[in-house]
Amino acid sequence: MIRVKRLARPAEVEIAARVPGASNRERGEVDTLVGQRLREARLLAGLSQGQLGAHIGVTFQAVQKYESGENRLSASRLLAVAEILRRPVSFFFGDLSESIPRVEPTSLTTKEIKLLRYYRRIGTEEARDWMLKLAKYLGSGSGIRPGANRSL
Repeated sequence: MIRVKRLARPAEVEIAARVPGASNRERGEVDTLVGQRLREARLLAGLSQGQLGAHIGVTFQAVQKYESGENRLSASRLLAVAEILRRPVSFFFGDLSESIPRVEPTSLTTKEIKLLRYYRRIGTEEARDWMLKLAKYLGSGSGIRPGANRSL
């Protein structure tokens, strides 16, 4: 049996040309933004790609593709992800304006996200205040020098 690929009608081609990322093989800016936000929320929740995938019924490779923007999240899967990661669906779209925004990479590194996650787990307000004072002291340049052999 010979398979014949159906050619797109002129109207379909015209519509696809006007919608950024409309091609199935093309990464759209919105898909990339959603993926970056997904990665940030997943790391803040302390989940691996495999753990998140197990919760939503996909492999860790699928989560990797969502995070890179290579694959698009369906609306139902995005809703499930938002519930698991305790984020509103709007979180994943950021500040979309009337036009498609230029996608900026997330400003938080993996270590910063871990630090924030551990900070949120601190049980008392007094301990959080102490942690902030310590971070401010170390960040001012008057703290522990690199290579110094001191323990906290």
